[in-house]
Order: sequence, then structure tokens, then C-alpha cells
Amino acid sequence: MELAEGILFALLWASATAATKLGIRSADPYLLSCLRFTAVGILQLLYVYGIRRGRYTVPAGKQFKQVLILALLNIFLYIGGFVTAVKMVSAGLISLFSATNPLLITLFSAIWLHRKLTRAECIGMAIAFTGLGLAAYPNLRESHATAAGIAILIAGISAISAGSVYYAKIQLPVHRLVVNAWQTFLGGLMFIPLVLLNHNNTYLHADANFYLSIGWLIVPVSIISYGLWLNLLSKDTVKAGMWLFITPMLGYGMAAVVLHEKITAWAIAGTLLVITGLWLSRKRKEVVVKMNG
Repeated sequence: MELAEGILFALLWASATAATKLGIRSADPYLLSCLRFTAVGILQLLYVYGIRRGRYTVPAGKQFKQVLILALLNIFLYIGGFVTAVKMVSAGLISLFSATNPLLITLFSAIWLHRKLTRAECIGMAIAFTGLGLAAYPNLRESHATAAGIAILIAGISAISAGSVYYAKIQLPVHRLVVNAWQTFLGGLMFIPLVLLNHNNTYLHADANFYLSIGWLIVPVSIISYGLWLNLLSKDTVKAGMWLFITPMLGYGMAAVVLHEKITAWAIAGTLLVITGLWLSRKRKEVVVKMNG
């Protein structure tokens, strides 16, 4: 059962990039993100305070400010960078870069939480970042990615990594379900000013592609996969983290099948190096990796 849950989680989580690529054919990326995360947040809040009424409190005062910061980092800045990069970077490469989130968490933890990096972690980071360079090179050369797009993507991934370290540092005494529901909802609302400021470029075609894309992003990706992730974490956090290692391969595979992107020898070599680096850098003690709806 745990094997099936892990495989399903990895498949659904890896499908987010391809689904977003398809979604922006029908809707502006920022409008798509606004609709997606506001809807997911409302559904999560209804679950927390409706179906499970009376079990959880509403964050207030300092706690609400901390959740607001998490919404800014984990949803608005991360997803904002992600959907901006989607227009300029191939889906496979985005999946590969996104998989390095645990490495950035490790690096930021060393800087902000003063945790000493192990030799294995340093070697793993060097190998993984080399893999990213190998995979990115042909994309840049053949105009399947731009330097600006990759820089924006890295900034977005850095934001969610910083959010994870911030979450660990503040030790927020609020249940994870509540934190995720509020940060998802508030993060979705943060896109409203961006949509309004970008109104001249905003578009929405309410066609079948739009409904299928946003429906997939809301239900399988944001709700089902997150539920599977929490269940896997409750059983074994280290084993749960291992499922993240296969998402780069699945991301490239889905980009090839759904979006007809080419898988080159450079991409294969880079992906193998990234997975190797992630494996070497993994922490054997209990770690909670932040995921988002």
C-alpha cells in the first residue's frame, strides 16, 4: 500500500509542470495561479473548519503574521517565479530544477540555523548543481530556455526553500493542515494585485483545456498529492523524502509524452547527476520537507 501511495504521489506531483504549461495556453499564468490557489485554500479551510470543526483554531496575532510570511514565500514568490519561468523554460528542465529544493533547504539551514554541512552534503550539492548545468546547457543553446527564465525559476525555488527554513526556525505551534490551508488561501489572494497590474496582458479562454488544466492542478496535484504526502510523512519522513528523488525523471517523461519535448543525452546525464546529488545529500534524521497545495 505504501509503495502504491508513493508512486501515485510522485506521478501527481511531477505532473504539475506539464499541467501548468497546458493551462497557460488558456489563461494568464498569474490569473491561473490566483484561481488555483484561492480555490484550493477555500477547500482546505472548509475541510479544517467545516468537516473537522472544533479541532483547530484560527491563527491570530503573531501567528497570523508568521503564516502571512509563509504565504508570501511558499506560494506567492515561489509560484510567481515558477509560472513566470514556465513561459521561458522547458517543462522537463523546470522539473529538474524544482527537485533541488531539498538542497537549498540544507544550504539555507547551514546559513540561518548555523547547522554545519556534512562532507556528503557538500559533495552531493556539487554533483547536483553540475547536473543542472549539464541539463541546462543544450536548452540554452537551442533556445528552449532563457537565462532570465532560469534565474527567475531559481529565485522562486529559493523562496520556498527559505520558507521551509523559516517554518523550522519559528516552531509555529499550529497544526500543519491549518498552516497549509491559510498560506494557500492567502498566497492565492496575493496574486490579485499582480493580475490587476498586468491587466493589459491578462487573458482567459474558458475552453476545455482551461477546465481540464485547472481541475487537474486543483484536485490531483494540490489536494490528492498533498494528502498522500502527509500520509507518507506520518509513516516515515525519510522514506517519504525518497519519493521526491524520482520526480525529475517523471517530470521529463511527462514533458516528452504530453508536451512532446525532446529528451537529450545531456538531460539524461544531468538528471542522473541531480538524483545522485540528492541521494548523497539526504539527511537520515527526521526532516519535514515543506510542500504546498
